Amino acid sequence: MQRTVLLSQNKAKSQQGAALFVAMLFLLILSFLGGVLLSSANQGLKVVSAMGDRVGAEHLLEGEMNELIIEPNLQGVIGAMAPAASMAVSTMVTGADGTMIHTVDSVCARSFTASSNNAITQCRYVRVDATKTYGKANRASTSIAAGIEQPML
Repeated sequence: MQRTVLLSQNKAKSQQGAALFVAMLFLLILSFLGGVLLSSANQGLKVVSAMGDRVGAEHLLEGEMNELIIEPNLQGVIGAMAPAASMAVSTMVTGADGTMIHTVDSVCARSFTASSNNAITQCRYVRVDATKTYGKANRASTSIAAGIEQPML
């Protein structure tokens, strides 16, 4: 009787060692999976942050372009530009990074029906390119281009 009790105690001790081994194995696997999930979640946050920076830069560019278009002196500046001349957009819009280039003087692209002798048919075309850098150490950039048509008398 005593012998069977000793055998069952030895068997129980060896089973406790196996249970400990299996528990440690599960702990190791779950720790690895947790690390992988945390790493991928961190990368997802970085992507979301980068996209937010890009959208912010695009909104700033659109705002600068709108500010240029409503600038009261823009008409006179375009009228005074020599052929193939260029100027910095920052002269008109503070903080803007880009150029305004006189491309061509030509017939106006817009169609109209002339109802008087004063119909304006000549237009000056100016191309505006603006760029905005963003992101970590300003390594990324986005740009916008717009064409402006100025009727000439």
